[in-house]
Amino acid sequence: MVKKQIIMEKALELFAENGFEATSVQQITERCGISKGAFYLHFKSKDELIHSLIDQFMNGFIAEIERVVSEKPTEHLLFHFLYVTFSEFQQQANFAKVFVKEQVLSFNQELLERMHMYMTMLNKIVLSIVQRQFAHINHHMHLDILFTINGLTKSYSELFLIDNYAIDLNKLCQTIVEKVTIVAEHSKIPFITPEYLIKTNVHPTISKERLNELLSEVLEEIHEDPVVQESLMMLKEDLNNPNLNNTIVQGLINNIRANNHCIWVAYSYQQYLKDKANK
Repeated sequence: MVKKQIIMEKALELFAENGFEATSVQQITERCGISKGAFYLHFKSKDELIHSLIDQFMNGFIAEIERVVSEKPTEHLLFHFLYVTFSEFQQQANFAKVFVKEQVLSFNQELLERMHMYMTMLNKIVLSIVQRQFAHINHHMHLDILFTINGLTKSYSELFLIDNYAIDLNKLCQTIVEKVTIVAEHSKIPFITPEYLIKTNVHPTISKERLNELLSEVLEEIHEDPVVQESLMMLKEDLNNPNLNNTIVQGLINNIRANNHCIWVAYSYQQYLKDKANK
């Protein structure tokens, strides 16, 4: 197994046991049986390691959710979304435990923004499921149904992640679908308004220096996709010596966004351009 992957797996074990803040690089290296120097060959800091863990889990998770949503029949979308979600939580239990326990309250600003980006993506997917499966319901109730799904998913996941409660996955998904359907069919008073999504859509402030670092980090990881690699290099070059028109830059961003490893850097680059245009 590649040493970098071993570091990530052992670190995740420690994070699940102790949390992010209470786990030190020293503890990680001791668990891996390596020196601190070996650790820093792969990660500049503990935060960078946490970034990599979040990206690895969330990119794969979202890609699988999007695949299921695009392939399954409308009347069973919610069931399949829940089944994939809980299956991923079971398979990646250590990460899921950290995710549920930490609640991202102790993260630094970039980590908070990173998780916010992924949660925004997930909410858009869930809302699209609601809009398709519950199209017959008053659209003013759709956001409340979204919150109902999120709340039930989080609460039930704690049964097996925190309480180690044995579950029948198929039955669990069925019962949540039943409860969400009852809420959807009988609730009449909407509470969540579209303004909530606007107010909570907080965008990160990305500096040119940080964007350069992100591009360099991803370039080190991308070897199997020459189109993405070339697009990253062109974006990095244009960041430092602008000479490409906006259409070409947007095309390059779309190229890298298609690669799971590049979702965060594509999002960051887009936000950097928006901030720059508004100055």
